[in-house]
Amino acid sequence: MLMDLLLRIALAGALGGLIGLERQLRAKEAGLRTHILVGLGSAMFMIVSKYGFDDILSQTHIGLDPSRIAAQVVSGMGFLGAGTIIIQKQVVKGLTTAAGLWVTAAIGLVIGSGLYEIGIYGTLLALIVLETFRRISHWLIGRHYTLIFHLKPKSVPLVLIALEKEHVRTGQVSVVNRDQESGMCEMLIEVTMSRKVAQHQIYDALLEIKGVQSVEMQ
Repeated sequence: MLMDLLLRIALAGALGGLIGLERQLRAKEAGLRTHILVGLGSAMFMIVSKYGFDDILSQTHIGLDPSRIAAQVVSGMGFLGAGTIIIQKQVVKGLTTAAGLWVTAAIGLVIGSGLYEIGIYGTLLALIVLETFRRISHWLIGRHYTLIFHLKPKSVPLVLIALEKEHVRTGQVSVVNRDQESGMCEMLIEVTMSRKVAQHQIYDALLEIKGVQSVEMQ
């Protein structure tokens, strides 16, 4: 029994590490170590919830709900996931990583309860969604970027026209941090670029616009 429980903890950590490795390769907020720890912790919480009170349950007039600790893990993951979501310059990032941590916790709970096949299957599906579907999305829709400009306010419409001419789909546009002395402002634009769009040509075209001081692509 002890070896089986130790195997569950190790397997939960290993499966969580696979998801964390994918996130770290993408330079995301929560990487390999974070996902391993979430998997380990979730498995141990599940083991405690399922087997940790056998000595108390053997007493008379004692009844406990074995699912209560596991339920708290699900709630607690909301706080950890929220920590990976960043609102930077009015742009929200980290939602996929937060969802990955949530799935890793679920995998740890499943493995901790002894459902090995379900945990392994869930890990494989999570990796397929994170990697394969990412490539399909980029192929069908294009890649999403954030363009950060330092420019004169009068140049804002010229930038939008230039992006439209280059067949770049634009999303949210925000202008922040206007400098009263230099007259320059910072503009953020969410864009989607297809595979056919040459990024270096767009970059050069944007820098040629009068009033554009710099362009950064994230």
